[in-house]
Amino acid sequence: MISIVKTKDIDEESFGAVKVKNLFSDRDLLTISAAMIRVEGVNRRHRNNKSDEFHFVLSGAGSYVDDQEGSQVGAGDLVHIPRGHVYENSGQMTLLVFCSPSYDENEIEYAD
Repeated sequence: MISIVKTKDIDEESFGAVKVKNLFSDRDLLTISAAMIRVEGVNRRHRNNKSDEFHFVLSGAGSYVDDQEGSQVGAGDLVHIPRGHVYENSGQMTLLVFCSPSYDENEIEYAD
């Protein structure tokens, strides 16, 4: 049986410059999570200590900065962020983000 997620029916949570729509709940899928995220400004430096993250840029443009360099991204780009890696992203863009294992808010550590 297939399952269809109607993203327009999902409430959006606001975390400052980041707006999140969680596409799967932990009940639905325990090993991977997916969310639509709108970046509107600067998402401050942080790390996910539990999950590898994959950010697919659906629309807009922005940048990712880690300790070594910065990179510009735009629609169609895919960014892989290994677990434990500190980064900051910014711009005006909509992302489809997958985390494996599933995202856990308690495992996010802010660098500042």
